[in-house]
Amino acid sequence: MALSARMLALIQKIEAADAAHFAKLLETAKEQAAVRAKKLEDKRAKLRLARAALARAAEERRRRPR
Repeated sequence: MALSARMLALIQKIEAADAAHFAKLLETAKEQAAVRAKKLEDKRAKLRLARAALARAAEERRRRPR
């Protein structure tokens, strides 16, 4: 089936709008993933500090004379 020039132009316009929309969604998803990764790294750093503090406290308890 042959499409008219106007129909082809409309299809191209819609496809271009879709491509722009999906590019924006992809960029937003990348930004959100970066924020989540940063938060996760911060949580892991805090957890490492907490574990180290607990280990120091346990070591001090073991060294105390009874």
